[in-house]
Amino acid sequence: MTNKELVAAFIEAMRVSDVAKLATMITDNFSWWIAGKPEYLATAGEHDKDFFIGFFGGGAETFPNGVKFVVTGMVAEGDKVAAEATLTATTATGALYDNSYHFLFTIESGKISRMKEYMDTHHAKTTFGL
Repeated sequence: MTNKELVAAFIEAMRVSDVAKLATMITDNFSWWIAGKPEYLATAGEHDKDFFIGFFGGGAETFPNGVKFVVTGMVAEGDKVAAEATLTATTATGALYDNSYHFLFTIESGKISRMKEYMDTHHAKTTFGL
């Protein structure tokens, strides 16, 4: 599996909140950084593997009708994959969530060791109250 194929499969596993699969695709020292200031957006900053798995474990409750999570572009070089994506869904409270993302993944020995996530933090905060 190429690094781009790994990232595409990883994003699909995030889309369906398949935490069992996600857990097999990341390293033990996996880190997830989310853009923003933690004092503004509760999920902003650096997170570990347990936080990541716990976050995606609640996906079905957050988006009970599923999500449309589409990769719109990808570039790979060495151990890095950059991916652009859009996510559209209706939340459990009926709010529309429509955000654009840029991810930078680092791959180690066929697994994802780091994910940096950039998105519209204001939209995330106002939609989810984070």
